[in-house]
Amino acid sequence: MKKYFLIIATIQVIISQSFSDFSFSGSKSMGMAGAVVSNINDAETMFYNPSGLVNIDEYSIIIGNSNLYNLNFLNHQFIGLSLSNNIALSFQQLSTDSKGSFSQSSNSVELSSEEVISVSQGFRLLDDANSSLSVGYSLNALIFNQAASAGPNGDGTFGLPKSSSTSVGIDVGINASLRDKIIFGAFIKNINNPSLKKGSSQSHFPRRMDLGITYNPFDDLHTTFAFSRTLGQDKTSFRFGIEYNLTEVFTLRSGIQMNPNRLGFGLNYSIKNIDLSYSLLTHSILSTSNVLSIGVNFE
Repeated sequence: MKKYFLIIATIQVIISQSFSDFSFSGSKSMGMAGAVVSNINDAETMFYNPSGLVNIDEYSIIIGNSNLYNLNFLNHQFIGLSLSNNIALSFQQLSTDSKGSFSQSSNSVELSSEEVISVSQGFRLLDDANSSLSVGYSLNALIFNQAASAGPNGDGTFGLPKSSSTSVGIDVGINASLRDKIIFGAFIKNINNPSLKKGSSQSHFPRRMDLGITYNPFDDLHTTFAFSRTLGQDKTSFRFGIEYNLTEVFTLRSGIQMNPNRLGFGLNYSIKNIDLSYSLLTHSILSTSNVLSIGVNFE
């Protein structure tokens, strides 16, 4: 009973608030329980620390899909394109559906959707034999869509019409490394404090700060400790993750988060210029979230 109540409460929060603060975009982030802000060695860095784009020197595309908490009406999708000049373009969508994302029923209605269209870029400020320093930004078009309400009669009569609201958010990131062994990363989401206004009401987008440090004891092992804090709220989560290259084609990822307690696990399989990734992330009450993504690198 508690599980079903929490599902209803989660959906209500997502539908009613201006934007959700989903911090597990990408297979790597979900598999490492979000401990990725300083582990920026692939194209997924465009989602959680754009300063890492300085490490991407080839064209690549990544596409992924996830049903959060294994609910087919709570769907998250993403696509990203990184360019050779340290610039990336990405699109993310989190949507709720009345019948499920893959329903063929004509009665299926998209209740709400949150869309983010981003342009990201990284800049290298320092790069010598012992250390490096880079910064980055993401300029985000934030789009929030809501379907028409059912109205007092339940058939749409006298209900509120569908609506769409937009705003602009700015994310910034920084990355510093010492001899490629110790790496520090920081990321602030919505640093400009964007908001949605409708009539006399105003809703601010959630702002978040991530800090992390990665230690690489040897080339094939990356260990990361990080914490994430929602600004303006007394809410901080601690995260620890590992990424280990088992072979030249298999990579193992795992992580834990405290407050709330969650466990992540993921695998990545690389063949030539294609990366196939699968990750899962547990929840203390709700079902496990899963994500499947594919990435292609163009040399």
